Amino acid sequence: MLAQSRVQEILGGPQVLGRKVSNLADFDALVRDGLPWASARHVKEALDLSDELFASWLETSQRTLARWKKSRPKLSLATSDRLYRLVSIVVLACEVFEELDAAMRWLRRPQVGLGGRVPLELAKTEPGAREVENLLGRLEYGVVS
Repeated sequence: MLAQSRVQEILGGPQVLGRKVSNLADFDALVRDGLPWASARHVKEALDLSDELFASWLETSQRTLARWKKSRPKLSLATSDRLYRLVSIVVLACEVFEELDAAMRWLRRPQVGLGGRVPLELAKTEPGAREVENLLGRLEYGVVS
């Protein structure tokens, strides 16, 4: 539950999301409804992501992001899903490394346990995210990776 509350916090909390989230079914409903643009903005600021990296993660252009800032009330299902995946990976890394800065440094650097791939890049797909999660789990429990 601690991880879910941290995900909710990074997404902007109940005030941005429009309701309190208490389980994965709630997150599923939020993602299906489309997360609010304010939530995306909150994630970008909380994680200190550049416009370039953030646009890349959301599979859009920086120009589109700029347009969304002015007019987009809700994100699409696909974009909401990507945003949720990003935050979930970051929260898991925070649990392993015990602080956001250390987690973000690890997520941005090539990792031997991922064949030299960068976790944030690999986690853009569901299978890649599972691979990053598996490596974080091995690190958490001291398994050599």
